[in-house]
Amino acid sequence: MKDNIPKTCLLPLVACLLLLVAVSVYAATNSGNLTSSIFDTGASSGVAINTIMWQGNQPSGTSVKFQIASSNSTSTWSYLGPDGSDTTYYTPTDANMPVQINLAQHNNKRYFRYKIFLESDPDQTQSPRVDDVIINWSP
Repeated sequence: MKDNIPKTCLLPLVACLLLLVAVSVYAATNSGNLTSSIFDTGASSGVAINTIMWQGNQPSGTSVKFQIASSNSTSTWSYLGPDGSDTTYYTPTDANMPVQINLAQHNNKRYFRYKIFLESDPDQTQSPRVDDVIINWSP
């Protein structure tokens, strides 16, 4: 696991913020999940969560998928996929491939977090590895 802390980078002349979350997650069994900490955008009027992307390694037959939760308080969380339900997932095709977030559920919210789901191959001989999660959002 990386020993650096999450970083926030403001890009000049661009109204977006990239949040780089340093994590290393492996699927130790056939599947597993991790829930992120709460991220505070600091924008009282909320933000638009645009994309999610991950960095790491995804061997053939394995999967990495996400659900996103956003809120204007830190006490209520509903993790949702692209159709707005808790039974679907944002599924990037591979590492370093951003996936568009559905703004119908994640617009004008101050706080957000994600849940990442990892699945090994059917023989449980290979697992995906996620080193970083990058969430792009804009005011």
